[in-house]
Amino acid sequence: MSICIKDQIQNMNLVIGCTVGCPYCYARNNTRRYHIIDDFEKPQFFQGKLRMMEKKKPQNFLLTGMSDLSGWHEEWREEVFKR
Repeated sequence: MSICIKDQIQNMNLVIGCTVGCPYCYARNNTRRYHIIDDFEKPQFFQGKLRMMEKKKPQNFLLTGMSDLSGWHEEWREEVFKR
């Protein structure tokens, strides 16, 4: 029996946007293509997505698929990691 890792991880994308500016960034390209936020260089926090963590069963989350943790505001990190 094999298990696909993609089936075991939920991508929350709590913060979308990044100030690093890597030229190869897929997240910036996807954000622009699908008009997810207006300015990718100004990260935005989507606090409502934290409700995904309220389920009782054990879960694994990817938090930084569309951002870089170094660009998160301190209050965003505190809100996420206090749970």
